[in-house]
Amino acid sequence: MTAWAFAARRGEGVRTSINRLAGLAGFRSAVVMSVSGALSALALPPLGVLPALFFFAFLLLTLDRGRSLGGAFLAGWAFAFGYHVAGLYWISNALLVDGDRFAWVVPFAAAGLPAVLGLFGGLAALLYGWLRPRGWVRAPALAGVWTLSEVLRGHVATGFPWNLPASAWSFSDALLQPLALIGAYGYSFFVVLFALSPLMLLRRTGHWERGLGAVCLLLPLAFFGYGAMRLAEATDPDSSRPTVRVVQGNVAQTEKWKPNLLQGHLAKYATLTRAPRATVTPAGVGDLTPPSLVVWPETAVPYALNREPRLAAYLGSLLQPGGLLMTGTPLRDQLSDDPAEYRSFNAVVALDERGGIVARLHKFHLVPFGEYVPLSQWLPVETIAKTGRGFTAGPGPSSFTHAGLPRIGALICYEIIFPGAVTEAEGPRPGLLVNVTNDAWFGVSSGPYQHLVAARMRAIEEGLPVLRAANTGISAVIDAYGRVLASLPLERTGTIDSPLPEALENKTLYARAGELGAILLVIASFCAAFFLRRK
Repeated sequence: MTAWAFAARRGEGVRTSINRLAGLAGFRSAVVMSVSGALSALALPPLGVLPALFFFAFLLLTLDRGRSLGGAFLAGWAFAFGYHVAGLYWISNALLVDGDRFAWVVPFAAAGLPAVLGLFGGLAALLYGWLRPRGWVRAPALAGVWTLSEVLRGHVATGFPWNLPASAWSFSDALLQPLALIGAYGYSFFVVLFALSPLMLLRRTGHWERGLGAVCLLLPLAFFGYGAMRLAEATDPDSSRPTVRVVQGNVAQTEKWKPNLLQGHLAKYATLTRAPRATVTPAGVGDLTPPSLVVWPETAVPYALNREPRLAAYLGSLLQPGGLLMTGTPLRDQLSDDPAEYRSFNAVVALDERGGIVARLHKFHLVPFGEYVPLSQWLPVETIAKTGRGFTAGPGPSSFTHAGLPRIGALICYEIIFPGAVTEAEGPRPGLLVNVTNDAWFGVSSGPYQHLVAARMRAIEEGLPVLRAANTGISAVIDAYGRVLASLPLERTGTIDSPLPEALENKTLYARAGELGAILLVIASFCAAFFLRRK
């Protein structure tokens, strides 16, 4: 037997095995779909195993078996369930911080959230089964319905657009640049097409589908070329710009709120703020001026600063003349003389050198069960973050101005993961985004890496630099092209000093058009499916 014949027989055997797996039904099919979804999540940060995306092909093969709508929904749900179990495993770490109270919830969190998010994958497969696409349009149809489901996942019930398929290409700055045109939802359409390209090439259904598969397999090269040209316009950090300092205090979550340690934590941040030299600076940058803006992480100040004027004055004294400190802090507003009538906020406060509050920006995307309890009148449970009755949500993205600095918008924790929802819908555009977070809840896991990628993606979409201050990491200075100019790794104490990166002079296409690109791609794929089915 020649080598070619042997390879052909082996290839035919692999094809037969794959078709048998795709032809399974019921529970066995759900298991195969869940495993395929979990394996595809290997493409997500921080692993970035790009070929793992090709496991999306199992979903398309299964749906093309002419299953009932119920069977299609089950296949899509199982695939998305496995994807989110593998991609979001680290969320359970937050429950182990206070294991005596919440360890029993871990199995429910590890499977419950993926089960809920899996409903959107089930909806995508249900729509595919209803469309019944034929020929070369099958892969674009699946990419279209999957993109639609991701848009819904990012908006329904406050939304949770974590680990969109587009983040799988975050290992390359150049590959992420098309986000400036169509955003993360629209770009995910092409990532799914790429994931299905080997299947299109291997099918024996016609030249059109194989030709489309060849084109889609080369998509990364085309997008990389565009990204390389766009990055050629980027400039290096300019030492004449104002200096910013990002402080990473590295306070373990198990120690963060112990009453006898609170003053020590503040002293640690004060020492880092006053340090004459930073731990990290961007490569190639010379001498820097004293910091004009200092950023501390989420709840770095454990006291309500609006009720502690002496503490605010002390924090202001840490600054250079004309400087500004932005720090995460809980705030408490008394509503009446009754001590029981008040509202609490998870907030960012900006302080000047005299300790005056220049701005206060409230978190508007609160974490369900972490910072508030949905339907609390019927669910007598505590919040994981020990917020008492829970925080009150702010009105939405907001920004402020301060002399010598561009207009600044602030985002707290996972507010940075929402495409198109990080700047004010009306009013002046900020020139800088500050993201404060406390990823200490999740330990050394994939979560902080995925969170950092989300910040980079928002920078590219909006054409705005991002300063990311994370309690235990990963803190970073990110320019308007999504490039990490300097960063501090997980579980390291230190500071980053950097010239303030410039915002792009003009809004990106995505910042102007929003999700129009994603919507047009979805509509085009639906229309193609209907047209070919009628033919």
